Amino acid sequence: MVRARLGCGFQPQNEGRLSTPLMDRADVDGLHSTENPRFHSPCADMPNLAQAQQPAPKKSKSISDIELPGQNLTLEETLRVMDVARELRDRRETAEEMFRRDDIRSGLREKLMRTAQITGDKVTEVEMDAAIDQYLATVHTYQDPQPGFKNVLAHLWVWRDRIAIAAGTLAVAAGGLWFLFG
Repeated sequence: MVRARLGCGFQPQNEGRLSTPLMDRADVDGLHSTENPRFHSPCADMPNLAQAQQPAPKKSKSISDIELPGQNLTLEETLRVMDVARELRDRRETAEEMFRRDDIRSGLREKLMRTAQITGDKVTEVEMDAAIDQYLATVHTYQDPQPGFKNVLAHLWVWRDRIAIAAGTLAVAAGGLWFLFG
């Protein structure tokens, strides 16, 4: 493509189509003609240069013409926004529950006091508060399991795939050695 040396370029009037800015004067006149409305040549408007340099009057947009962010979302973008909103709601509910710890404590105290009255236990509120404090202090703490046979069985169950692969490998190796040297 050769750039026109006329000092004026071409602007496409159809979106998505590119003009060729490298043309000679004959091509410019051909493009400017009424047979090809795709291009507009500013060179054709040279006699009206004074009018062309005046700023174009601005159109005032009405509120309905203004495109808001998120107005034309695709399905994927809409689903992503909904996922974010759902996650924020879940986090808000978790935070509210954490801040309602005093409500949980008082509700638990009331339930335990009713249970104690039904069963006939004579428990004071001070003892009940101490029991609730002890329970809430250790409710989310981790303690290692005590060593023993149940612990070994649990580890064997978790590692069952690795153990099976190792046993299979040893069996194949032993069988191969017995076949070759036996």
